[in-house]
Amino acid sequence: MKRYLITNSLKKSIRSNNHSMREISRTLGFEVKNIINKNFSVREDHLIKLSKFLHKKFKLKEVYINYEKNFGMKAFTKPIKKVNKNGNLAELIGIMLGDGNMWRTHVKIAFDKRNEKYIDYVEKLFDRVFGIGLRRSIIKETNQAYLYCYNRLVAQKLIDFGLKRGDKIKNKIGIPLWIKENIYYSKKCLKGLIDTDGCIYFSKRDKQRYIKFTNFNTHLLGDFKKLTILLGYHFAKANKNNWCLYRKEEVARFIKEINPLKSKGS
Repeated sequence: MKRYLITNSLKKSIRSNNHSMREISRTLGFEVKNIINKNFSVREDHLIKLSKFLHKKFKLKEVYINYEKNFGMKAFTKPIKKVNKNGNLAELIGIMLGDGNMWRTHVKIAFDKRNEKYIDYVEKLFDRVFGIGLRRSIIKETNQAYLYCYNRLVAQKLIDFGLKRGDKIKNKIGIPLWIKENIYYSKKCLKGLIDTDGCIYFSKRDKQRYIKFTNFNTHLLGDFKKLTILLGYHFAKANKNNWCLYRKEEVARFIKEINPLKSKGS
């Protein structure tokens, strides 16, 4: 049974009706006062009855109930905005490939809690892509922090655009094809990857900056290497889990073109 988000307009229409809520409830066969005072959503069949009784059509957003969260207790999945392929989504995919994890309905991104500006940045980016907010979790006595949400619609959209649930290494998750086939999307995805699993550091000995990308997913490392070659960057293998960009001119161009946030403080 579909359910729809209760709005102030619906409540106002019920209150301003000439009949009492008790009369309406008795006529329609359900407690109308719950729509005013208690419920978050209304059942489709109840909404149809109300519309006929009030002689008014209501355009309400559909909501979903997640029965799996909280050990079977009902929880509402917030509706999300229409998601299209764009630069923001490509960057978010890069972030998820780096420090993100996804389960059936649970999406989580890990951070260093000392980097509050980046946490704020990703929170706003996520809202631009999906139109919903994320929750924060700060782990005391460590530097760990997380942004997360329980939303099966978000998880399914990320799957639709190339990600997978579960262990990224075992599932050999790499950069989605639609990103690799587009130069702009590729650059935005690289930005997300470097800002999560990369670093930009200054060598006092050589008096120049270097860019390093570290990941334990060999499939993603391979995709990263191929993508950077296509974009004209020559990352060298530092060890089996690291690619490093040493060429001074390319480092400067990478920072200018890809514009990773980590370059702001280096």
